[in-house]
Amino acid sequence: MINKIKNHFILVDKCAEETRIVEIKSNKIVKITCWLDEKPPLIGNIFDAKVLKTLNSGIVRASLKNKKIVTVRVGTKFLKTNEKIKVIITSEEFDDKPIQSKLWSENYDFEKKNDVKRIIDLFFNKNVPIIEDNYAIYWNDMDLDSCFLSALDSMITIEDGGVLWIENTKAATLIDVDTKNILINNEDEMLKFCKDAFLKCMDEIKLRNIGGMILIDFPRVSFNRKKILHEFITEEGPKKIQDSNFLGFSRLQLYEMYVPRNFKSLESFYVNKNEFDFQNHIRSLWRASKKIKSRNNIEFLCGKNLYKRLMLKKIPDFIKIVERIDLPKDYGELLEKKI
Repeated sequence: MINKIKNHFILVDKCAEETRIVEIKSNKIVKITCWLDEKPPLIGNIFDAKVLKTLNSGIVRASLKNKKIVTVRVGTKFLKTNEKIKVIITSEEFDDKPIQSKLWSENYDFEKKNDVKRIIDLFFNKNVPIIEDNYAIYWNDMDLDSCFLSALDSMITIEDGGVLWIENTKAATLIDVDTKNILINNEDEMLKFCKDAFLKCMDEIKLRNIGGMILIDFPRVSFNRKKILHEFITEEGPKKIQDSNFLGFSRLQLYEMYVPRNFKSLESFYVNKNEFDFQNHIRSLWRASKKIKSRNNIEFLCGKNLYKRLMLKKIPDFIKIVERIDLPKDYGELLEKKI
């Protein structure tokens, strides 16, 4: 079945009380978001709000009825303080930063759509097939966990040569563009390399859900070619990520850009390896419930700690969870008993 799926598609995986939306291209994750079903996402919800303050660049601050502050992108429309508006939420809530939103229009027909459809309409490619998977089978068959973990590496290889180094800080994200292992003979070749590196940067920013201020340290080029590079960035950048601001080169010769933060960062999906392993134990039970025909002879043997955590989760009815004190506390193994 997996071989019949097209090269580029969106996988909606609802499993183990969690929903994941993943855009897949050439068997690699290019965009992902995730939430626990008991805590639905804010994105796509529509609220009434009141304008508090007008800022620059077509942005206002507004207050929802629950007193939460949102940043609203209104474009060229002029709004007055205390004016009542309707907004559509475009980001989750991050720390103490305002929630991102857009001015609602009749083009956003979201009231009758569920969370998944609203988010896909806002942030995913709407021109590719959508595959529903309630048991994480496709996720497992395509080994997307390995793809996910490799996407957390700080060093990224550029296909035609060179590497990127990505370092996240609380204030900004720094991306260093390195010409490692490639020979560049002149400035025209260097300009082409910088253009290709920028497109790779945008792909990584999209994949990792990086938001806020981003600084790119390109190899040094002449003033004229920096100007050409900036023109290329301002033309191609919005095609990759909408609503981004491309500010140009600073006095320190770092390229500055700002990307609105919509989803939580890739690193925050699993706090640590133990959490990653625990979530995969749960999904293995749901995958087994789909693949194994028998409903009477499936056991999941686990240590004390894993048993306690599993007892708090929804588990397929016919799989028996068995605690074994002789096993390591976080060990788990799925067995089909022979009859």
